[in-house]
Amino acid sequence: MSLKDHIRAMAEAGQFDLAFQAAQKIKVAWVRSEAFRFIAEAMAEAGQFDRALQVAQKIEVAGERSLALRFIAEAMVKAGQFDRALQVAQKIEVARVRSEALRDIAYAMAKAGQFDRAFQVAQKIEGEWVRSKALRDIAYAMAEAGQFDRALQVAQKIEDEWVRSWALRFIAYAMAEAGQFDRALQVAQKIEVARVRSEALSGIAYAMAKAGQFDLALQVAQKIEGARVRSEALRDIAEAMAKAGQFDLAVEVAETIDDPTARLLALAAIMAVKRSKGGQEAEAK
Repeated sequence: MSLKDHIRAMAEAGQFDLAFQAAQKIKVAWVRSEAFRFIAEAMAEAGQFDRALQVAQKIEVAGERSLALRFIAEAMVKAGQFDRALQVAQKIEVARVRSEALRDIAYAMAKAGQFDRAFQVAQKIEGEWVRSKALRDIAYAMAEAGQFDRALQVAQKIEDEWVRSWALRFIAYAMAEAGQFDRALQVAQKIEVARVRSEALSGIAYAMAKAGQFDLALQVAQKIEGARVRSEALRDIAEAMAKAGQFDLAVEVAETIDDPTARLLALAAIMAVKRSKGGQEAEAK
């Protein structure tokens, strides 16, 4: 085991003073910096944030120091210390690492229901790609909380078209699961990326089928542009029909599936449901 690995093992075992003394003896700056990062991260993991920050400030290599500070900020977030986490994140020198740390903080705030603060943090993120993903994460959390209007407002502020499309897909899913099928369809139609739009319509069709609205589900499935996704949607609808006891209709739908693999899977799922229901009925008798 190398000295660096030995220091890491000591730090992970909570032997911080011994690990620190050993790290100080390392002559190569970047190796010493990495060793100090291991110690700072282990301290943060143990909730010793002040000591972790003191060690992090001794790291000479900017990249290693930035990684250590990001880890400490994330540990603070897990402990619910959002304000301290923000203060630490702002001290991160490497822009990409700083942006990722702020994204993690924004998402944690959103999951905790602090949507306004999360949005404010996300807007401070420098890179468009990371900022877009942070706003997407916030939109996800809002949709999960049933705050669909706010989720849509945030999604519309996402600059990257691809990320914005995935955010809208998630919101459409959540609306459909909540039974808001008309709104879900309206959102899905606004999705710019065709593949993602197809995925959204597939999810809506499946939610409709689970709710027993088979005709509507079939109508939506037929609007799906991607042949593979359309086949998978019809497969899911057929299985939902079978679970509702509508075996003949399920088989009819399965036989309309273009993709041979999806068609076989649908028919197999129908037979499995039929056997299961048959077994349950026999046990009841």
